[in-house]
Amino acid sequence: MNINPLYALPNLFTAGSIFLGVMSIMLSSNAMFEGSCWLIVASMVLDGLDGRVARITRTTSKFGVEFDSLADVVSFGVAPAMLLYFYIGGEYGRYGIIVSALFVIFGAIRLARFNIATSESEPNSFIGLPIPSAAVLIVLWVLVDVKYGIFGVEYGYWILVAAFVLSVLMVSNIRYPSFKKIKWNLKTFIVLLIFLAIAFVKPREVFSICMTLYVVYGILRWVVLMVKMFLKKI
Repeated sequence: MNINPLYALPNLFTAGSIFLGVMSIMLSSNAMFEGSCWLIVASMVLDGLDGRVARITRTTSKFGVEFDSLADVVSFGVAPAMLLYFYIGGEYGRYGIIVSALFVIFGAIRLARFNIATSESEPNSFIGLPIPSAAVLIVLWVLVDVKYGIFGVEYGYWILVAAFVLSVLMVSNIRYPSFKKIKWNLKTFIVLLIFLAIAFVKPREVFSICMTLYVVYGILRWVVLMVKMFLKKI
């Protein structure tokens, strides 16, 4: 039985994503935090490419889906958790261990839930914060802190608190918008160009603010919906 060699292509991207995630853990353990952050970002690029390559080459498979989820646990679960622990969590003893561990556990639960509920979920939204979004936020907060020293050891617990909130959001029922089916037109293209131009000047600052607002948007939207439901029952 002949197997199409193209089936290996998207899985190579997935394997590359895992490799970069493991390298990130190694750099974190050696206090090379900025390099660790950028490796997680590079891993996200490969993770975004594997699915697209599979669809373009028509080599999607159940194995690829499962392999991709396992890769996400390593690259967007374990790697950011180790970055968080070695960067600031170790200064807070058991609290740092608990927050880092919960980030991985809740991230794995988020992926498992997504895999079994994909067909039932809305095409334009995610139920719970996607694990790549949670991972990139930790990366961006660390990058900003490395550059500006906003938190330091004295206020580093705020990063742990924020990471715990991200962990809970991943397994929550709060919906977050998906941009996979965004309608492209001239106005959208112009806005994107302006955003990329600003981000080119201050990438870590701009993306950190935008991703933080993305998370806050989901929480505020949920609060508004809860208030509306409560008012209807009165």
